[in-house]
Amino acid sequence: MTGRAIWLMASLFLAHFLGDFTRLSTNRMQEAKATGRPVGPIVAHGAVHAVLVGIAVAAAAWPGVSVLVAAMGVEFVTHFGIDWIRGRLGDGRPTLSSPESPAFWTVLGLDQLAHYLVLLWIAALVC
Repeated sequence: MTGRAIWLMASLFLAHFLGDFTRLSTNRMQEAKATGRPVGPIVAHGAVHAVLVGIAVAAAAWPGVSVLVAAMGVEFVTHFGIDWIRGRLGDGRPTLSSPESPAFWTVLGLDQLAHYLVLLWIAALVC
């Protein structure tokens, strides 16, 4: 793995952290993600992630405009989809929506794994 690829992955991981675990993910976004609705705040959340991925890709690798836009599009569509599916799965299922339940942590872990696999895909697209 090249230094550029490592820098890109680190930048993408930081972007993901900022988008999911800071105030860039608003209470409204978190509430919507918990049930998969309404979709507007989840769309906004996906857009935040797309912008952060765009910044990370541009700063770490600058692959050109078309690849940058493709990376942002992949992130937007997949981040929205993963979060919406997780919310719909947890809606009305206390074992999947309660942090006191081991199943909640399994689903959260799968959610995060899916996001990081997408980031690997984006890195492969860029590099």
